[in-house]
Amino acid sequence: MSSVASHVRTGAGKAGNRKVRVILQRLVALWFVALLITGVTAGWGLATVREHVETTRATITPLVDAAHEMQGTLLRAQTAARGYVVTQDSVFAQDYVEAVADLSDARERLETLAAGRLPQIQHMNEVVDEWLDLTRQPNSTSPRPQLNLRQTSAAMNEALAELRSLSDDVADLREQSQAELNRSMTVANVALIMAALLSSIVILVALRRVDHLLAAPLLSLQRIVSRQRHGEPDAVADTSRGALEVVDLAKSFNSFTREAREVAAQRERTVEQLHELNRQKSIFVSTTNHELRTPLTSISGYVEMLQDGDYGKITPEQDRVLGVVQRNTNRLQLLIEDLLLINRLDQEQEGRSKHDRVLDLAECLSRVMTNLVPQATSGQVSLRGEIAGSWPVLGDRDRLERAITNVVGNAVKFTPPGGTVTLSLSRTADGHGVRLSCEDTGMGIPAKEIDSLFTSFTRASNAADQQIPGTGLGLVIVRTIVEQHGGTVELRSIEGEGTTVTIDVPLAPAEGPATPR
Repeated sequence: MSSVASHVRTGAGKAGNRKVRVILQRLVALWFVALLITGVTAGWGLATVREHVETTRATITPLVDAAHEMQGTLLRAQTAARGYVVTQDSVFAQDYVEAVADLSDARERLETLAAGRLPQIQHMNEVVDEWLDLTRQPNSTSPRPQLNLRQTSAAMNEALAELRSLSDDVADLREQSQAELNRSMTVANVALIMAALLSSIVILVALRRVDHLLAAPLLSLQRIVSRQRHGEPDAVADTSRGALEVVDLAKSFNSFTREAREVAAQRERTVEQLHELNRQKSIFVSTTNHELRTPLTSISGYVEMLQDGDYGKITPEQDRVLGVVQRNTNRLQLLIEDLLLINRLDQEQEGRSKHDRVLDLAECLSRVMTNLVPQATSGQVSLRGEIAGSWPVLGDRDRLERAITNVVGNAVKFTPPGGTVTLSLSRTADGHGVRLSCEDTGMGIPAKEIDSLFTSFTRASNAADQQIPGTGLGLVIVRTIVEQHGGTVELRSIEGEGTTVTIDVPLAPAEGPATPR
């Protein structure tokens, strides 16, 4: 019996699935037809508007402009003719000749645009020719030296009246075109509304049937998802009803839920393992660095004793070799110190040191500059500071000075002899912080390598090529310290021109920046 019931349920599910597919297909087909009708109607309306716009642009508006131009040209010719009669000035005669020439062009353009639709143009041309005969010398383009003002004024008034009549006719053409457009748009709007109503009815009927077949199982699945989200991981979806797609979705959801529970458990175990690995890593780093530091200290001490001659006089060649040993020993000691510092920074949970106090960043920068003057002098690099006022910040003095030392030390180290390193303090753009800027004229950094320099043990290729010593940890330490003080670090550089590093840190909450001295 259970087998028969299972087959019945499966058959019902397949039938429901087929019904949903058919409804969706019909819905898409009817919606496509309605959309096609709507598109055709809209296209027809758009074509009508386009035709009206084209007619207005190509014919009516140019006709209006041509009529106005002809009227203005005619008045200009009349003014020039009267001015010539009164003054006999050749300038008025030349203006008259030019106006008559422009009048001829305007008449020709008006006739071309009208294309036989304005028969009164011929009568207007006759009136204009009559006025021209009264004002122009026979067989010449020059104006008459004497005019019959009554006749010329009457002819001009008649010509202007014809032009106004012509303008009125053009306006009538525009109104007729607008009326045709309005009628077409009314029909198009009615068709669009009918198509929209038909589409709405078809879609509502089809959606109602789809809702009847799919809504209940989908809502049930949604409630299960909500229960899962609110902390009921054991809630499972019902897979006994609904279309095949919904049943498959419910089964997949249940499978996903089981896998998610397993993944969550595995993640907890992994996190515990990572914490343990991190603890062991810290112990390993501390132990290893301690074991390395002890022999390195011994090596450094014995090298100094050898260089000082405690074990007998040494040759210049031996002194050179001992110098190489001493430099490499110092490099290893610096690397160990950097690794220990990064390890300590990583272990701090809150990102704040227990030594945080309100301190003057300007004083820290001055101390760093004082410490680095010998290095700058040795490298023939000019170290300049533009420091004014006091800038109180909340932080760990030793760590901030370490970060500043790394930045300024890099600038001095990578700047060739004769170069300059400039340091300055200023407000940030929002006024709530202080910006330390370190700008050098050094070798710069290739543009494609700038973003990777804040990764541990990464150095610029041009620095490596020139065999300039370094651990590749300096900028990582700088960023870690600055971010633990609530600040940001930005590096801009142009290869061959120099590098600018800016450090922004917030001012001490209770203080605010002191007025620069």
